Amino acid sequence: MTRSERRASLAKEVRRKAIHLTGLSVPASMLLFGKGATAVYVALALLAAIVLEKRRLSGKVNLPAVRGHEERRVAGYVYYIAGALLTVLLFSPPVAVAAMMMLSLGDAASGIIGSVVRGSAVRTRIMEGRSWRRKPFPVVAGTFAVCLLVGYLASLLEATISPEPGVLSVHVFVVGAAAATFADAVPLNLRRRVIDDNLSIPLLSGSAMTLAALL
Repeated sequence: MTRSERRASLAKEVRRKAIHLTGLSVPASMLLFGKGATAVYVALALLAAIVLEKRRLSGKVNLPAVRGHEERRVAGYVYYIAGALLTVLLFSPPVAVAAMMMLSLGDAASGIIGSVVRGSAVRTRIMEGRSWRRKPFPVVAGTFAVCLLVGYLASLLEATISPEPGVLSVHVFVVGAAAATFADAVPLNLRRRVIDDNLSIPLLSGSAMTLAALL
């Protein structure tokens, strides 16, 4: 990849991840309005996304931010919203906030770093029938560092959303950051279908933090 190609790839990924960061509205809603109101808001967003995606797949709507391999598949934004809804419903507010922040910011960091590091498109590689591989070390390290920072920030916010703060202790958000990084870096498969990381990152990190909090 030439320098100009790297710049073009980086610029495109930054634009995509700027849209991705709208997912921070979910933890913001949790902080401001609580779990119930947030679940309703995300459920309505998912319904709208399903309608929009149905029109896109039928050729009636064009979404420029959709990746090439998603042209004939359900696009990542639908999995993102579905993952957000499941995260809000399944986990305690502190864990849900941390998991969604790791998805929004950790995955954004992974995408931006990966846009200039060769061999980062591991899920696309599998979809094209090529061999399995994890993301390169610089992408993994950058994602983990951002998720660690995000977990720490979520722990500082915990007192505003939980009557009994203390769920997001250091070992809990470290485990969550590791799980989020793993879900991003390693393509997970179910019945030979690659699981979208917009779904696996919050669910895996949220599950890991919930289990770690019990120890």
